[in-house]
Amino acid sequence: MVALLQVLILDALITVDNLCKSYRNGTVKAVDGASFTVSQGEVFGLIGPNGAGKTTILGCLLALIEPTSGKVSIGGKSPYDLAVKPLIGFLPERPCYNRWMTIEQFLKYQHRLAKRPEEELPQAIKEVLALVELDVDPKKRRIRELSRGMLQRIGLAQALIGKPQLCFLDEPTSGMDPLGFVLIRKLLLKCKTEGITVVLNSHHLQEVEKVCDRIAFIRRGKIESVQSVESLAQLSQVLVVEWQSSTGEKSVDVATLEKIARQAGSNLIDNNGDSARFAAPDKDVAANLIVALTGGGVKIYQATFEKRELVEMFYEDSN
Repeated sequence: MVALLQVLILDALITVDNLCKSYRNGTVKAVDGASFTVSQGEVFGLIGPNGAGKTTILGCLLALIEPTSGKVSIGGKSPYDLAVKPLIGFLPERPCYNRWMTIEQFLKYQHRLAKRPEEELPQAIKEVLALVELDVDPKKRRIRELSRGMLQRIGLAQALIGKPQLCFLDEPTSGMDPLGFVLIRKLLLKCKTEGITVVLNSHHLQEVEKVCDRIAFIRRGKIESVQSVESLAQLSQVLVVEWQSSTGEKSVDVATLEKIARQAGSNLIDNNGDSARFAAPDKDVAANLIVALTGGGVKIYQATFEKRELVEMFYEDSN
């Protein structure tokens, strides 16, 4: 176990190399040549449309699905290595736990599977229920009595009770109300501060954007790009400028707008007579652009940043 812990401090905690998973004698490719790495302490997001292959990739990382070809390693070891298992926490997309168990019995079971010290158990259960903000009597409430959102919280509790070094979360906000979304965000940020590596997939892209360090965009089993959230935030800055044209005056011509934009370190995206959209990587560029436009005789009355969703950028970049 010590040797594995030493391996886990390496930058590339997870390595996925040309991973492929096919069904129906190779006619259906769920994952097609996926390659990426995940660093120690990173929150890494997998996003894409339904059927893109996100859950299949997680299944291969967890040794729940055997790849057709390619290589997956965790801390330099195979995901099938039993020494890796106690260091992993996993929240499945559709939790299906032993319904007859009480919450306490279920969490005890998960704690012991992780081979944590027995004397930690009572405090561990108390702490993890507080973490997922579930105020119930764990000795009395049974799994079968939980709502969908409560079941998701218990799933998070079992993923964290073994103090994992690596967490795989498949659609963690599924079935959650708005307060649950806030909870997930807090938990993921806590994982970050504690150095826990997290791999997650989610359709709630605004939430992914707030917590992930890097994001892999997946379509039809292929990873089309892996980008840092910081770079995406820069790409997402589009400044919409509107100006007033006096009666009889011509609209500002495209060549003038393009020249002014270049001078300010920006680019003209498009224009619509009395308004235009400019790429503005940061507020300094936006401020310089407004000054340059005003200096060039453009009578600006409004300038606002346009919010673009990750999914829009994904599809835009893919076309």
